[in-house]
Amino acid sequence: MHRRWTIRPVSYEERVGSFRIVNDADGMGKALIEYCDPGSVTFNLAAQALLDLSADRGDPEDARDAFIAALEDAGVFVRGVA
Repeated sequence: MHRRWTIRPVSYEERVGSFRIVNDADGMGKALIEYCDPGSVTFNLAAQALLDLSADRGDPEDARDAFIAALEDAGVFVRGVA
């Protein structure tokens, strides 16, 4: 059964001065596709981490970290990363 994992929120800048907050694998996956280069290593690591999480094989914090790394690699500003 597909379980919808809640992930610690990530706030990223969509446009100058406009931020979006995502806290689940679906929202992160959509942002990954929209802002990141599918040919990059960080994109592929994040995509795999999100797929693993969706299949109950992954860790939410690992998926979050991989997602943030992919956004930053694509030049997207991520706010409040701790």
